[in-house]
Amino acid sequence: MNGILNYILWLPIIGMIGVLLTPKAKENAIRMITLVTTGVTLALTVVLFLKFDNAATGMQFMVQVPWIEQFHINYTLGVDGITLAMTFLNALLFFICTLSSWTVHKSVKGYFALLLMLQSTVFGVFFSLDFFLFYVYWEVMLLPMFFLIGIWGGENREYAAIKFFLYTFFGSIFMLVGIIALYYASGKGVDSFSILAHQGGKYTQLTVDVFGTTFSFERLFFWFMFLGFAIKVPIFPFHTWLPHAHVQAPTAVSVILAGVLLKMGTYGFLRIAFPIFPMAAVENSTIIAVLGLISVIYGAFCAMAQDDVKKLVAYSSVSHMGFVMLGLSAMTIQGMSGAVLQMFNHGTSTAMMFLLIGILYERSHHRWIVKPDGSKGFGGLYTQLPKYSVVFIIGMFASLGLPGLSGFISEALIFLGMYQRFTTITVIAVVGLLIGAAYLLWMFKRMFFGEVNPDCKEYEDMNKREIFYMLPLCACVIYFGIFPGPLLDVMKVSVGQLVDLLAKFS
Repeated sequence: MNGILNYILWLPIIGMIGVLLTPKAKENAIRMITLVTTGVTLALTVVLFLKFDNAATGMQFMVQVPWIEQFHINYTLGVDGITLAMTFLNALLFFICTLSSWTVHKSVKGYFALLLMLQSTVFGVFFSLDFFLFYVYWEVMLLPMFFLIGIWGGENREYAAIKFFLYTFFGSIFMLVGIIALYYASGKGVDSFSILAHQGGKYTQLTVDVFGTTFSFERLFFWFMFLGFAIKVPIFPFHTWLPHAHVQAPTAVSVILAGVLLKMGTYGFLRIAFPIFPMAAVENSTIIAVLGLISVIYGAFCAMAQDDVKKLVAYSSVSHMGFVMLGLSAMTIQGMSGAVLQMFNHGTSTAMMFLLIGILYERSHHRWIVKPDGSKGFGGLYTQLPKYSVVFIIGMFASLGLPGLSGFISEALIFLGMYQRFTTITVIAVVGLLIGAAYLLWMFKRMFFGEVNPDCKEYEDMNKREIFYMLPLCACVIYFGIFPGPLLDVMKVSVGQLVDLLAKFS
């Protein structure tokens, strides 16, 4: 098991090389190479999950190899309970996205090669325990995403790709300055780039001069890190890139963007911002909670105003990630456990919604609930597509937070964790749940009930391939809605350590 993280990290790169070496004309072979690669990677993450020791503290399955020894930069990998949930989610969604991309016919070789490269870079962000390595993966991840949106996206794909790249790159610059500051603050020693070595609140007494003014080192650079991660989440008001990127991206890329890439931002708070700058995190927890609340309410209202069903689900992601930020701001066991669980549950339920919208788009070639000319885009789908409708109901109610499905337990834990510390914010956040129920049910009513739209009479129901790749997600939202224990157990120790650290500065 010592090298399992290496296998998971590098297998997609080996698959990418295999895709690039395959002749362009052999499109089915390219698809099969990608499917086998993502399938084996998923199997390895299941093995990792089963072998993980829930009771152990610290990182497990660590790999450390000297890289740039002159500057004490190491190739260091490891996982804890928080990382493990994101690792499994990443592997599952890429396997499903490969199956959902079977109908892609434009530059097949380039598409699947970039998809595998993207999977490897996301694993790299989650596994990295060296700041230099973390930043390399964080930045390299932008390249495959930029091209996947910019080449295979919709009609305004270039604008969406550039906006996504510039926003994320802007935040990354502040994060880089923060990493450099930590390197010098730690004395440029052996552990200067080690993420774990910086944790524990070591810089609470340190000051730094900027333009002749003395600042608290911790308070200043917490906000540098905050900006880098907040843009990726994204938190209001840094969210404006998200609807464009989602709407223009191809279906599989929208799934990856919502399911995994947004979680990199909240993961950054859990792994870097909070444990390295705990005093500043505690001091600013109210600001984080307020921004999370605004994201919840604002995202829900924006979703309600949409006639484009894909943009509606994109804004719902802003609202759901706001709940994650609320859970993190609580800094309690229940709140943070709920936040990490919500990261996973949002990844599965929103992936279902985007995949279902993609299936419908393949048949209709539009995404309008109500078209720009005022005519009805969809109507009476329930009688035309019964299988599709049942799966849509499961995904919609999971996203809504219906008891018995995965969204409920994570949101309930977030509210339990928040109530004592932010009672008023908790009460207001409940409004976000009500608006969420309103826009999702209103969307369902307009699309699936009423008179059958004449165009919809020609649509085919879900085929075997589509049913096959939707079943694992249906199973996840139902199983973890009833039995969230397996996920809560793996993250319990890691979340507990972080909460104990933050409690020292409360």
